[in-house]
Amino acid sequence: MSRRARGLATAVLLGTVVAPASVTAAPEPTDGEIAESVQALDHAGAIQGIDLVASIVPLRRERTDGSTTTLRINADVLFEFGEHDLTPAARTAITAVAGRLRGATGTVRVIGHTDSLGTETENMRLSRGRAESVRAELTRAAGALRIEAIGRGEAEPVQPNTRNGEDNPEGRAENRRVEIIFQGR
Repeated sequence: MSRRARGLATAVLLGTVVAPASVTAAPEPTDGEIAESVQALDHAGAIQGIDLVASIVPLRRERTDGSTTTLRINADVLFEFGEHDLTPAARTAITAVAGRLRGATGTVRVIGHTDSLGTETENMRLSRGRAESVRAELTRAAGALRIEAIGRGEAEPVQPNTRNGEDNPEGRAENRRVEIIFQGR
């Protein structure tokens, strides 16, 4: 270690700040320079309101019409994007639904739906695979029921996939769903 480096190290250890000779202190800014550097912000234009109620997509909806019940479960809860294998959380949710089906009469229909991303053929295959996965889990959890799996692809949206030519992510999220339709209870 050089003599100068040892001196700086000793000064630092002793709490003395030693500035090298080549460094000069910056001049203090004037009041005018400070005033010029300050920019006014348009806070009214920078704040946007958010409608929290409108921004929430229910993960599960239920509708009863006479003796027919339709459970609509958001596919994002059941599957990874673009997949048809159930997530562990989906198995728990479907097991809970299965208890309600034990008193169902007739055939239980499980209908898979997708958004409009991808081709019609891919979406039909994906919706059928999702419906079949839910059907298999319901059969495992509910026992001897007649359960039919149907894929509808992107053919029956409940919300527009696009608005004014622009993507509508909220609408697409609602269109990715599985419906379980049953009679009774």
